[in-house]
Amino acid sequence: MDESITETNPAIPTRLVIVAGTYDGVLAGWDTVEHVREQDKNDIELKLLRRNDGRYLKLSFAMAAHEGSVRCLDIASAGAAPSGGSGDASSKKVKKRQRNQDDGSEAPPEPGALLSGGFDETINVFNLQKHCQAGELKTPNDLGSPLCCSFAPPCSSTSGPPTHVLIGTTSGKIVLYKKRDWSVQHVLAGHDEGGVQCLAVHPTGKMALTGGRDGKVCLWDLMKGRLAFVYKIPSRSKIRKETVNDIVWCDDGTRYAFCYGTKITARDVASGEDLLDVEMPSRVNQIAFIGGPEGMFLAAGCDDGGLPVLEVGQLEEDEDADTRRAIMAIEPVDKVVAGDDRLKCIRSVEGGSGFLVVTANSGGIVSLMDLEGAARMMLSGPDGSEEEGDSKESESEDDSLDSDIDSNEEVEVAVEILDSVRLGSGARITDISVWSFGDNEMGEVIDEEEDEVEEVEEDVEEVDDEPPARTFDKGKKFNKYQTTQRNDTLELDAAAVEKARKLVGQAKKKQRKQKKKKAA
Repeated sequence: MDESITETNPAIPTRLVIVAGTYDGVLAGWDTVEHVREQDKNDIELKLLRRNDGRYLKLSFAMAAHEGSVRCLDIASAGAAPSGGSGDASSKKVKKRQRNQDDGSEAPPEPGALLSGGFDETINVFNLQKHCQAGELKTPNDLGSPLCCSFAPPCSSTSGPPTHVLIGTTSGKIVLYKKRDWSVQHVLAGHDEGGVQCLAVHPTGKMALTGGRDGKVCLWDLMKGRLAFVYKIPSRSKIRKETVNDIVWCDDGTRYAFCYGTKITARDVASGEDLLDVEMPSRVNQIAFIGGPEGMFLAAGCDDGGLPVLEVGQLEEDEDADTRRAIMAIEPVDKVVAGDDRLKCIRSVEGGSGFLVVTANSGGIVSLMDLEGAARMMLSGPDGSEEEGDSKESESEDDSLDSDIDSNEEVEVAVEILDSVRLGSGARITDISVWSFGDNEMGEVIDEEEDEVEEVEEDVEEVDDEPPARTFDKGKKFNKYQTTQRNDTLELDAAAVEKARKLVGQAKKKQRKQKKKKAA
């Protein structure tokens, strides 16, 4: 029986948009709603994808964006125009949709602009509502190619629509643009010529953190346009400095984390103390904060294909300083080189359960995962029981529950793969960006129109989302829990593969024509 996505997966946000960039300069996007344009109307109506196979991510577009590889991506929420200005077309349409609501209520948020930086030293702006390019600009002279980018405030912020854009370049400088007219407001210098590898804007939009290939973590005051603080990572080599691969803020901006080499560090903003400082088995590519009122955690995408989940918090009095509670949600690949299984990207998803992440590996597979199981396991004791301080009544209930689980041979897994899609074949993903909206009111409206939603066929390759579970031996930094075993077998639909390949091929063909036109 068909059910809406809000009924089958209550932990999933109402709408989720994922955009991935490739080494070929192609952008591909997935959406949980389809754009339906009626013949007698110019407005685009959004309808939730409802599918009897349990999957809901649909490839919505693929376009050629850059002549070289895509280096960075970021998505902004569509908002009203700034006071005193005319605003952009998307902002005006948002206002129009809000006025045209039948019940007089405010229209739900929508994704706005997509920012894309490429190896060709260009920065492209795309309209995600129309799936078309809205503008293009070059980085200032002698600043090199963009390596990282972010809107300020970011899309996860409650401070309103973005007013500025930050671009980190290979020259080590950061360009601060005014989004209103894309004029350069500041050029911030604080990193060496190795380049700015990553940046993260605080939820308030008033400050930002950057990490470079020079082993520096810099804090910037965006209100005054100046450097506020610099932390130099101790180098383990006299010749080569550490490269900060990724840096992120938590949702409320009270903590931040960064990764370099095989190490992950999380710190408290108020005290400056380390909340987490651990060494992983392999190189850490990206990290993401997840969690809720029960606790805060970090998920990491690693070079060996492993996905560890680590608790972020103060050490307890009776806890050994050398231990840290963590779970390897997805076990590493048992190979010398991970290859296509390497987790290149991981991003957190706003809304839903709070434990959702989107990952992308080197083989072009994008997955939506729920890591709440890993968090629940860490909140319980090593043997699966609850921690000290619980009543005898709760203990007896847990004992009976454990006996029921043992009798039914059910095992709680650390990760649930909700959906997986693949971008054709041979596509190499360089970066991803995620936008989501989790208001339940929109889900109720969609449920009322459930009978009007038609089934949509699959347009992309599928990955088995129910892999078997297995245990791994207890180590120094990881407790013994159930982990998800990697499943390398893909369920390929010949028609779906051909359609995705054709769509990406058309984007590449258009890219070659544009290149020839510029050369002429």
